[in-house]
Amino acid sequence: MSQVPNPANRVAAECLAGRFRILNRVITGIYDDAFRPHGVRISQMNVMVVIADQGPVRAADVCRVLQLDKSTLSRDLDRLLDRGWVRSTPAEGRAQDLEVTPAGRALIEKLMPAWEEAQKRVHELIGPELAQGLFAAVGKIRQANSGSAASE
Repeated sequence: MSQVPNPANRVAAECLAGRFRILNRVITGIYDDAFRPHGVRISQMNVMVVIADQGPVRAADVCRVLQLDKSTLSRDLDRLLDRGWVRSTPAEGRAQDLEVTPAGRALIEKLMPAWEEAQKRVHELIGPELAQGLFAAVGKIRQANSGSAASE
């Protein structure tokens, strides 16, 4: 009589989502630890960097670039607005344009040494092959999503 494999054992052994969530928590912790003395988290830094890079930009565009839902962006954006690192100005209709303030740009500059140290630690932890693989995977995802975004 053959034994039916335990589904929980299979998921525990093979689930990519579980592995990525562990990787995400560990890597996020490295960056958050580096940024903690400055009162910012990596999720907030990522939002600020997208806005600085592409701004003025609408919240929907930030969500698209970072693959976030609006409620997740809202939590980080509220803190950035409250701290005066980002400002929101009326745009067409009900939309708001987001841009990084001079104080936000100064914070990004101030965070660079901490970011570089966190970046170095993560590269040492995961190695160059995984780092390159992650960039390639995100590139594929963005390419696949750019086709669907055009039809929305």
